[in-house]
Parts: sequence; structure tokens; C-alpha cells
Amino acid sequence: MRPLWRAGIGLLVLAAGCTPRSHPVEPVAATQASTLPRFRVPGRPAGSVMSYEAMMKLDLGPTPAVTQGFPAQLDDAALAQMYAHRQGFAAFYFERENNRRILWRDLLERQHVPATHYEATALGRFEREHEAHYLRWKSNRPESAATLLALLHAAEATLLYDWELAVHLWTHTRQLRPAPLAVLARLDHHMRVIRALHLGAAVTGPVVWNQESSAIEVPPGLAAAAARAFADADAGTFDTYATLPLTVIRGRVVLVHRGVEQELTEGDGLLLRRLDVIRVPAAATLGHAVLGEFPLAAGSEITAWNVPQFLSPTQRTQIKQLIAAMRAGDRDAFATVEAMLPAAYPDLDETYATNPAGVGLSEAYFLLLKYEGEMAP
Repeated sequence: MRPLWRAGIGLLVLAAGCTPRSHPVEPVAATQASTLPRFRVPGRPAGSVMSYEAMMKLDLGPTPAVTQGFPAQLDDAALAQMYAHRQGFAAFYFERENNRRILWRDLLERQHVPATHYEATALGRFEREHEAHYLRWKSNRPESAATLLALLHAAEATLLYDWELAVHLWTHTRQLRPAPLAVLARLDHHMRVIRALHLGAAVTGPVVWNQESSAIEVPPGLAAAAARAFADADAGTFDTYATLPLTVIRGRVVLVHRGVEQELTEGDGLLLRRLDVIRVPAAATLGHAVLGEFPLAAGSEITAWNVPQFLSPTQRTQIKQLIAAMRAGDRDAFATVEAMLPAAYPDLDETYATNPAGVGLSEAYFLLLKYEGEMAP
């Protein structure tokens, strides 16, 4: 049995490694009663679209409660529903945001015309928040911490825990200042649930798609095993990959990880992950083993997205030289660039954008995909 993949990406949430009993095939429509979005057929008359303002004024009842630990409602039966309907949800991901080269199925490009009515249910709220997100994108309205959290909470209220959705929302956090700590902490929780399902499947065995019956078969006890694993689950590759190791050379900084602040002073080491924030109360200096020192002004805020703005021209030149060596086949340079992805990302992106058919671009492409969250947990 092999994992069900398509174009290198898991069609299902793959939180527990859904596996077919034969060769991979295209997803099939689920027959169970839907607990996730019902996908409307594109082509609704343009006149039926309500305004964004009217959509957001709709009273859909109380805001869904936020799960703090592993979601208690996510039992084995709910998991079967989630995997089955995730096959349909996968077809909903087709944004090429800002002409990005990423392969993951994203939210917007093939989006249907928004509805004129949403039920006051968890599903209705998720549909409204998703379509409001689409309209903001189409009309160049900015996202906010509140709008990103509303969509994420609405998804979780329908028991949809999805890696691609979480990564998509993470890409929108880069535009927000100050960094949206509540969104980053919630994304961490969302990814930890997915990671816990992976860990639970290691105990019970994977979810299996029976191609003969089109049934999703969840091994008994998977949800319980995942619930037990949650306490020790991290955010998968968002905790372990594309990190930037730094040392406090002078002054003090505050590292915010999972919403918890940790003060670090001279001589302390830290690891900047993609869901973390470093805040600088007073002027300080951080150091990197390869790039050297980063002088930081009071009030600076560092995330995995904005590290490059703190680089000196000499450091930027150093990164460009490493990327050139990597493209020439230098494996040591590849390893060095990979170990500083948050700092090297813009130059890698520029390298790929300006030379999409050049020699050695597969290495840059691979690192970009991994940094942007393409690689599942």
C-alpha cells in the first residue's frame, strides 16, 4: 500500500497517512452526509452576488468556541468524514497568488461566485468566511489578524484540520505589522493537531481508502491515540525545517513561540521558526554563525518573512555568492543556504524568477517549495 499522492502533494489531509488498497487514482465524491463545505457549481449569475459589506453583516449566530487541546469531537467517525470530504476540498485549492510558482492547491483562483445566503451553522459560517476571504483577495482588501482568525476558527468548527489551508493563511501573515501573534499561535495549534494524527497513525496504522467500496477506513482508536500524542506533538516541519539559529551578542530580545514570551540575554542562543516572532525592546545585536552580526534598533520585530530587511549589503552579497555556488553544484553551499532559508529566501526567489529555465534552478525551486510550506508535516 502506498500513500495517495497527486503531483507530489497529498490529496487528503494526510494527517494519518490515508493509503489506497491499490494504485493511486483521482479522488471520488464522498457519499456521507457532509460536515464540510458543499461545493457549488461555478457560473451563478453575476447579479446574485451580495456585497462584501452585506456578507459580513450577516448574523450567523455565536462565534465558534476555540479548541485549546486536541479537539474532543474529532473521534474516529469524524475522522472518516474529514478524510472523505477532504478529497472534494482538495479540488478547491487553486490560487496562483501573485503569480507564485507553488504547486499546492490554494483557495482562490477557481473560486465560484459567492452565495447570497449562509446558514447559521458551523458549515454556513465556514462558507461565509471562506468566500469573504476570496472577495478580499479579488478586491485587494487587506487581511487582518481578525479576518485570518475568523476563517481558521470557522474551519476548525467544522472539524477541518488541513495543512494546505494553514500554510495558505501563514502566507498572509507576512503583510501584517505588528506580527499577528494570535494567528501564529493558532496556526501552530492547527498544525500540532495534524501532527498528532500522524503520530497516532504510527500506533494504530494509517487511514485507508478502500477503492472497491470508496470507503474511508479509519483504524479503531486512531483519534484516541492522536489525542494522547497531542501534548508532545510539534508543528511538524514548521518547527523543524527552515529555521534560523541565532545568538544574542549584545542586549536582550524576546522570543515569542506558541504565544509564550521568553526573554534572552547576552550569550543565549535561540531558534527562529516560521511561526515565531523576535521582539527587540531596546537596541540589541544578534549573531549568525555564517552571516555574522545583525544590529537591531529598539522596537524591531523579526519574523521568518522579514529577516532579510535586517541584512547589510555585505551579507546580501554573501548570500548571493552562496546561491551562485549552489547553482554551480557546490553541495556545501546548498547545505549552507538551506540552513539559513529565512535569510536567503528573497534572493532564492529572485534567482528562480529571473532564470526560470536556468542551470541549477531545481535546487532553488526545491528550497523555495520547502520554505513556502509545500512539504507536508
